[in-house]
Amino acid sequence: MRMGRPPKRRRDAKQSQSQTQTANKPKFASPTLVVGQISPDVVSSILGPAMTDLAVQSVEDYADAVLAYEHVNQFTAEKGEEEDKEVEVQVEMDLDGNILQQQQTSPLPPPPSSQRLFSSQLDIENLTELLTSTSQHFSHTTNSWKVHANAAKFERLLDEKYGRLRPFIESHPNVEIFIKNVQRKYAMGAFSPFRKSDSPPVGKTTSIMILFMMHRNGVRMDALLLAATFFLVGLQPWALVGLVIIGKWEMDRRKRKRIGGMPKKIATVEAYFASALDANLSEEEEVKAKYALLDTPVGTKFNPADLSLRDEEYDVIVLGSGPETLYAAALLARAGKKLVVLSPRDDVSGCVTLGDKNSSVLGKKIPFDIDGMNVAQLSRQQELLAPALCTTTDTQGGIRFSRIGSNLDGYAHSILSVPGLGTDNTSAECVPVVLNATGSLASLAEYCSTCLGDGFPGVDLDGKDNGNSNSLSYLRACNQINAGSADYYLSKLYNAKESNAYQEASVRTASAFLNKCLPLNTHVRSLMAAIGMMNENLCPDKTSMAAHVTNICAMTSEEGVAYPVGGPRAICHALTSVIEQCGGRVVAGVSLQELLLEKLDEKKETKKKTNGEENDPLKGPKPKSNSLTFRLRPFQRIVFLAIRLLLRFLLLIQFLKQQLLQTHTSHDPTPTLLNDAR
Repeated sequence: MRMGRPPKRRRDAKQSQSQTQTANKPKFASPTLVVGQISPDVVSSILGPAMTDLAVQSVEDYADAVLAYEHVNQFTAEKGEEEDKEVEVQVEMDLDGNILQQQQTSPLPPPPSSQRLFSSQLDIENLTELLTSTSQHFSHTTNSWKVHANAAKFERLLDEKYGRLRPFIESHPNVEIFIKNVQRKYAMGAFSPFRKSDSPPVGKTTSIMILFMMHRNGVRMDALLLAATFFLVGLQPWALVGLVIIGKWEMDRRKRKRIGGMPKKIATVEAYFASALDANLSEEEEVKAKYALLDTPVGTKFNPADLSLRDEEYDVIVLGSGPETLYAAALLARAGKKLVVLSPRDDVSGCVTLGDKNSSVLGKKIPFDIDGMNVAQLSRQQELLAPALCTTTDTQGGIRFSRIGSNLDGYAHSILSVPGLGTDNTSAECVPVVLNATGSLASLAEYCSTCLGDGFPGVDLDGKDNGNSNSLSYLRACNQINAGSADYYLSKLYNAKESNAYQEASVRTASAFLNKCLPLNTHVRSLMAAIGMMNENLCPDKTSMAAHVTNICAMTSEEGVAYPVGGPRAICHALTSVIEQCGGRVVAGVSLQELLLEKLDEKKETKKKTNGEENDPLKGPKPKSNSLTFRLRPFQRIVFLAIRLLLRFLLLIQFLKQQLLQTHTSHDPTPTLLNDAR
């Protein structure tokens, strides 16, 4: 403020004053409202007068309705008395004196309803008192109504959030505090699967090097992907663990999932000899019927006149013969596949029958087993056969196995004769080695120690091995390697890239394994090579180490070796019965070339030559050559001739070198490597 002069008016002050004076009054406003002035008492200024007017109007309308009703009622009563005096009532009566019809009077109007919100002065006074207390409550300086409003809002929010769990939350306040903390952390991004920091825990260059090293060391692809998400993407550790759990659960779920087309319930079958038996047969007759069934060949003989085999559609066609082929076909048939087994042999089992009914050899047919059917590790083989052979009454489908040998000889099953074994010379003298099932590892190690000069397999009082037997250590190592054989063959079926000791053994030769583990004692090495090569007609340096290890574990098993009762023909009959009961067929004596491939006789006799010319009808067709004929261009012919000349020149130089070397070494009695190779 300046002295001696009035204060200067500002432009914004003039504008606010003019706007206040010219402001229009709101449409719904209290009568006592002043424009530009705020009144917090809405109840007394707006709602109170309006509701009081409505209450007074309602009471007045009710009073008018009551007066009108009383007036009409009084007028109707007076008029009725006058009519009773002046007018006679006419009625009709029947012969018995009953009144049939009587004159009816007009009904009175209904009285006004007293169930109104406002029907007396007392109701108006109560409303006024309620509005006054409400106005005082909301216009009080302490604003206590806000507390009640917030409490009501809180109750409503509790009902919306927790619903039926509200009693539990109210009785456990710590749970509510925990939930609020979790909600606050979630809103702040504390549960994000990605890290907050922009920079990963490990640099990109270092991460790539780590991933490369993991890949070179044979880490699986799923582990590499998880490591990449942790290093490069910046995934939280708990999210990484969650991904691992989800992946494991998904893999287990896919393993439990049925193969496409496989039914939920596997079809049940009867035993293979059930069709040949009758309820009226005696025990001896049943045995004869079973033996007679084993004399018959396996499979149905192929009939060229039967066109059903050509016209019918199958899911799988299996070619081959023997128990292995029928076992795979039985598993497919149990899985719901319609299949047919085609065998070129007259007997699908692969057995040959010696003699006939008129033969002098025991006067009957004798089935002869061509392929070896000795079974080692019987318990494991029975587990594999059970899914294909199980029937309604027997898990093995009526197939039984008998152990080779007896208790007196320790169930001996094989005799080895290795030339020069146990002797000091390389003569043809042999020391036979008997393999049995009674303490096979220990007995074989003791034999090597006693007869072949190997270490002694000692055991202390605690049962621990304290000996120096190389043969026993070698046999135990073979058992450890063979433990992963099942996983290796399953990985071949499912294209898994997991490696184990058996897989590494499959790419090595048996001789390398023998020379590495048994380098000093040649007799023990020869014995182990003979045991591992019993079923292989190959040398150790040409046999896989995996086959060598498998044979050693089979020959030295404590279960010994067993043979199926009835031979392989009994197993093949049981498997064929399963296939036929599941809707398949087993056909023997089929010419696969004629059935599946084009017949050579049906080919056209006349064909065009390669140059487009036809055969001369006078001279006849030229004889066909078994070699392939190519037409070369001129440039290709020149290159081909140049290569032939170069090869001949190189062969001539090699021959001259050999002649010179032979001339220089003619006086040397020691044969050279070159002469041996030549």
